[in-house]
Amino acid sequence: MLHGQFNDISTYGAYLTNPVWNTAFTWIRLKGITLNDGEYEIQGKDIYASVMSAKTSPYADGLYEVHSEYIDIHFCLSGGEIIAYAPQGELIEKELNKEKDYQLFYPSEKYSTCLLQQYSFAVFFPKELHMPKLQDGVNTDVKKIVIKIRKSILGV
Repeated sequence: MLHGQFNDISTYGAYLTNPVWNTAFTWIRLKGITLNDGEYEIQGKDIYASVMSAKTSPYADGLYEVHSEYIDIHFCLSGGEIIAYAPQGELIEKELNKEKDYQLFYPSEKYSTCLLQQYSFAVFFPKELHMPKLQDGVNTDVKKIVIKIRKSILGV
């Protein structure tokens, strides 16, 4: 997982050398910030984005998700949220949907969090459990972009 501020993205430049990362972050900067809720193809289903507005909820009401084929970039446009993340093997499975590339898990007592505020981002790689859209104690909603990157286009 990576977590940072959009204006400091160059901090990760040496680690995000594949052009795919530039494609995703450039799309956020040039197009994503102004779009309405919906799904947008960037490079077909290899890179696509969902712009969404959502209410945040308490940790106890959330579910963890994990993906096998896609990397998620969560980017906060307005409002804010907490995203919890937890180690694999600590959670009880709720649902598996291979076709849509997600598996859901019930909350656990062992977890860490990151705070997403306007123009901050978090990147979750395949197999990294994360629970987005949690209350941050200030905001009741979040408008965000989630960019999905198929891991195979990174040569993984």
